[in-house]
Amino acid sequence: MSRMHQLTALRHRGFRLLWMDTLFSSTARWADVVVIGWLTLELTDSPLMVGIVAASKMAGYIAAPFMGVVADRMDRRLLLIAAAGLNLAVSVTMLLLFVSGWLVLWHVIALALVSSLTWAMDNPARQSLVADLVEKEDLTNAIALNAVAVEITVVVGPALGGLLIPVLGTGGAYGLIAGLFLIDVLVLLRMQSAKHSAQPVHESPGRSLLGGLRYAWSNQAVFMLLLIAFLLNLLAAPYRYSFLPLFARYVLDAGPTGYGMLTAMAGFGALVAGLWFVSLGNVGGKGKLVMWSSLAWPASLLLFAVSTSYYFSLALVFLAGLAQAIAWTVIATLILSNTTPPMRGRVMGLRTGVVIALPLGNFLAGAVAERFGAPLAQGAYAASALFIMLAMVLLVPRLRKLE
Repeated sequence: MSRMHQLTALRHRGFRLLWMDTLFSSTARWADVVVIGWLTLELTDSPLMVGIVAASKMAGYIAAPFMGVVADRMDRRLLLIAAAGLNLAVSVTMLLLFVSGWLVLWHVIALALVSSLTWAMDNPARQSLVADLVEKEDLTNAIALNAVAVEITVVVGPALGGLLIPVLGTGGAYGLIAGLFLIDVLVLLRMQSAKHSAQPVHESPGRSLLGGLRYAWSNQAVFMLLLIAFLLNLLAAPYRYSFLPLFARYVLDAGPTGYGMLTAMAGFGALVAGLWFVSLGNVGGKGKLVMWSSLAWPASLLLFAVSTSYYFSLALVFLAGLAQAIAWTVIATLILSNTTPPMRGRVMGLRTGVVIALPLGNFLAGAVAERFGAPLAQGAYAASALFIMLAMVLLVPRLRKLE
């Protein structure tokens, strides 16, 4: 009976389809992260260029707050279909350019920028759509199950991308990625439009965006959670995108397969965290979980920075992924549960928008690694994140009391 309770959100057909769609779309995205990171390194042999491409892949998040406004006004399913269609077009273009031999670095950067817009479209629409597809009592379970779906793909996608590069080559990898995005579109077309939770609005998009900003500023719980998310995206999250390919090639001598396995191990840790949340249900002490996970995440990365053992590095990346998933899941749950339904799209747009710190962090990570080496750059990032989060724990004790 308890196992069925752990899957209660899946009784809603719309959420089941969204959950399946998340598996396909997120697998494609994570496979693409690995393939494009390694492709950039092979084209340029430059840590700085890896950081620039990783930053380009995330740059569209700057539009996420506006996309949150759109998600409050439009059919969220149609926004997901548009994002999936654009991802399909980008992956097919990458495939054709690579197969034809015309692919150069500026193509990679330009297409990364285009696909980054789909992340900004998809995330606030998908997160707010979850709340539209299930009953209120199933919301925590739905968020946890959606996180599990994402983290399954963070294991499968990078491992798949890393294995396909030596087996089928970059062209074969992009062929698979394009196929996954095609399935993504087909699954979304089967989903019926959900009942929109927000009331019709007659104000301009700009006023709606300002209203969302004022709401987040006045809601102290939401504001503090957004600030934590911004800082962790700036200083902790770049390890997956900018540092892992550098460590795999220059420090651990693990090659593309080893790079894929390192990224997959971070996803495996996140998957374990997601399954733990599903098994616990509506866990208490969420504020304390945010604080402890926000400290454990950079602490594991600080140890990773000085490791030269591939297998010890795998274990440390597993711990980093575990702590990262706990932090992101609890932050998303607290934000949604502390936000009124008409504001969910805008607030989740702001939550997605703070990820703009990630491309900035990726760019600076590549620049510092180019000048001082990957271990020192990763160590400086992790130490800074650990110091700032420890200061927040000590100076803002009410964070630990959030529920």
